[in-house]
Amino acid sequence: MKLLLNSRLALAILCTFSGTAVIAAEADLNVNNNAARLTVEIPVDSNNLMFDGSWLHSNNGDAVSVAGHVTGKALSGPGPLKAGIGLRLSYVSYDDVTDEDGVNLGIGGFVRYTFPRYDRFLVGSSLYYAPNVLSFGDTDRFLDFTAWAGYSVIPNADIYAGWRKAEGKFDEAGSRNIDSGWIIGVRARF
Repeated sequence: MKLLLNSRLALAILCTFSGTAVIAAEADLNVNNNAARLTVEIPVDSNNLMFDGSWLHSNNGDAVSVAGHVTGKALSGPGPLKAGIGLRLSYVSYDDVTDEDGVNLGIGGFVRYTFPRYDRFLVGSSLYYAPNVLSFGDTDRFLDFTAWAGYSVIPNADIYAGWRKAEGKFDEAGSRNIDSGWIIGVRARF
């Protein structure tokens, strides 16, 4: 039942974003042996805003998220460092005998750096943390961290490898990994 609810919630988020995907979106899929995350980003360039929706599904549980960021260049001038700061609302479930779930409001952001002389090489990271005061239901906190390095195969598509840790603290189960480990991924801009 919970997987069906997670699937419907993820589908609703992706359908919400799909109506605007034609106007310049980014789709990202990364995987490892135990998990997959699909993310769709929609920029609103006139206001330096970006919204995204994602679904992380693993053998241990799920995290379905929506986020909003204020974005821009992190350095003055034509610097190659882009950053975003914002909030991520996540529904997190942990599938074990306790079958716990909750909603978290994470504070955080991301950075992306493109090497100026080698503009096909890029690195990036994101971090979101929801402490106890911003965690509801069966969750007491949630951490979502990713770091990666990639290569632009063509101007609108990248491949990358990195490391992800998505961990929640639950009332009965304690601290548990939704996913932790190396990932490979592809990212495409439309």
